Amino acid sequence: MKKPVSTILLLLVLAAFCFYASYEYIDREKERENIKASCIPVSTKATQELDLDSAFVKDLYNKVQTNIREDLAVNTLDESMKMYLAYRQIPHTKIYESNCNLFSDGDMLPYTCKESASFTPHAFKEEELEIEYKKLFGRNSEITYANIQLNKSCIGGYQYIASRGEYVEGDCSTIPTTTARADKKLIKAVSTDSTITLTESVKYYGTDELKSGNYEYKFVLDPDYNYTYVSKELIK
Repeated sequence: MKKPVSTILLLLVLAAFCFYASYEYIDREKERENIKASCIPVSTKATQELDLDSAFVKDLYNKVQTNIREDLAVNTLDESMKMYLAYRQIPHTKIYESNCNLFSDGDMLPYTCKESASFTPHAFKEEELEIEYKKLFGRNSEITYANIQLNKSCIGGYQYIASRGEYVEGDCSTIPTTTARADKKLIKAVSTDSTITLTESVKYYGTDELKSGNYEYKFVLDPDYNYTYVSKELIK
C-alpha cells in the first residue's frame, strides 16, 4: 500500500510544481507586456489628445518645424528636405573640424570650400546621417546620399564626398534675406492607434509663394518604437 501512496504524493508534488511554473510564466509575461507598454510614449489602442507642453510632443514638433527661409526654399517633404531634416538631428558631438580635400566648388554653388583663417570646414560621417535618416523616416527607408542643400540656396551646406565617406561643410557668403515672415503655432496633437498627428496653424506675411492655413504632420510608430515622419499636408 505504501507504493501507491508515494506515487500519489509524487504526482501531487509534480502537479503543484507545474501549476507554480505556469503561474510564474504567466506573471512574467504580464510584467513583460506592462514594461513594453510603458516604453511606448502614448497609448496605441485609443484616440486621445496629447499635451502640447509635453516633452514628447515638443520633441516631435522640433524635428519637423521649419522657419520662413526654409519654407521659401522648399515647402514640400521632398528628398532634399528629408536629407536636411535628418542632418538637423545629428548631435553636435558627431560633427568635427575637417578640411576641404576633394570638395567640388562647382557641385553645390553658391557654396565653396577654401580653408582660411576665417573658415575651417566641419564634417560628419555618412553613417551618422543614415542613422538619423532611418530614425526619422523609418528603418526601411532608403537613403540616397546626396548633397545637403535646399534648392540651391545657402541653407544646409554639406557636400557628400563618397571617397571620404563624409559630408563636408561649404562656405556661403550669400546669406538669403527676406522681408516675408511666418507666425506658426502648434494647436493640436492627437494619437490614434499607431499614428500621431500634429496640427500647426501658420500665417504667412509678405509672400504669395506660400499658403497660410493649418498644416498636419503625421507620424507612425515603427517596430523600433520610433515615431517616424510620414507626411506634411495643408488641410485648410
